[in-house]
Amino acid sequence: MPAKEKLWDVIIIGAGPAGASAAMVLARSRRNVLIIDEGNQRNLRSHGLHNFITRDGILPPDFLNIAYNQLSNYPVSFIKSRAEKVVKLPATFSITDREGNKYSAKKILLTTGVTDHIPNVPGMEELWGCAVFHCPFCDGYECKERAIGLYAQKHNGYGMAIALRHLSKEITLFTDGSHYLKSAQRTQLAKRNIEVITKKVTRLVHQNNKLLAVELVDGTHVPCTSMFTHHGIIVNHQLHDQLGCRCTKKGAAITNRNQQTNVPGVYVAGDASIDMHFVVVASAEGVKAAVSIHNDLLQEENAEAMEVRE
Repeated sequence: MPAKEKLWDVIIIGAGPAGASAAMVLARSRRNVLIIDEGNQRNLRSHGLHNFITRDGILPPDFLNIAYNQLSNYPVSFIKSRAEKVVKLPATFSITDREGNKYSAKKILLTTGVTDHIPNVPGMEELWGCAVFHCPFCDGYECKERAIGLYAQKHNGYGMAIALRHLSKEITLFTDGSHYLKSAQRTQLAKRNIEVITKKVTRLVHQNNKLLAVELVDGTHVPCTSMFTHHGIIVNHQLHDQLGCRCTKKGAAITNRNQQTNVPGVYVAGDASIDMHFVVVASAEGVKAAVSIHNDLLQEENAEAMEVRE
């Protein structure tokens, strides 16, 4: 029977740390697993993955290559595509990818992640992941004791500026024309010698993937070697919405401690859920979801067996 007509125990949509971890647990529990993934993980451009003990500093593509090589030891199937439609049927789920192929599963695990809002400033896109970052926990240590900038135009950057001050004495908050800071916040920033620049930002001056300065609208160049942004994210929640999953106002799926959503048979793990956005957390959530899925399938199989015997 062709793979697209098979009834899978589980289809995992997304093959990042959460999806890959879940696939291993499920495969080792002798579940037939299909992963559908388009290969566009959030952190692929990062200069190194951190806060994952034994994997500190590894490049994200290398991390994923190790994961996929290890999964190749198990009967896990991969489809490189984008899942665009999911429908809940009475006893199964139907998934359609962008090529129009359909797949059926007893359970669904969504690990679709998030997409970063990269500020529309020349240089931001080019330096994303090597000199421009979104998470001080993930990339702050490598920027310590250097000239750090914080670009926060859409959202108030006060809290993040205070946090970055723990990394360096040279912190500059660029609001790019926004004037959201309250008087008390300005006072606290000044006490910590955090400069606030409200002039419009023209571009990031860079060379060979290294940030040199921030150019302002008046032509001034402010020396800067790394930049953090406080610009928001988009949760990839299109499939959550199609299935009727309860989500936060920002689109993150609301799950219980076993990564189950309010929709029976649907589980969410990784950045698209409501927990912290760390690779190690995503991986752990994938494991939790996999155990929950296997146990739920066991209960259903046992119930069916009891019905047959009766």
